Amino acid sequence: MLEITGDEIAQLNDTDLRSLVGLLCEAELASEQVPTAGVTWGGDQNAKDGGIDVRVEVKFIRKDGFVLRANTAFQVKKPDMPRRDIIEEIRPKGVPREVYKELSG
Repeated sequence: MLEITGDEIAQLNDTDLRSLVGLLCEAELASEQVPTAGVTWGGDQNAKDGGIDVRVEVKFIRKDGFVLRANTAFQVKKPDMPRRDIIEEIRPKGVPREVYKELSG
């Protein structure tokens, strides 16, 4: 069993933190014998992509694990981000980005 402390996580940069979340998603799927190919992350961490940093798209997932839905997105940010900035990234001008509409459907 791997144990990671909060202090160790605090030392990670944005890219490494995103990789950690991606690897945790892969480990969760593997523990459920679900193919890990449905977990994706990469590219520019600061891209204006609506906040999707790690994505999980699979056919089935248990409801009580780390990944709660078969179609899940994680936003990973190292620096503190004010609430208004998060809302603007997800809903520019008050309109949810298409990817979030897909996730909620």
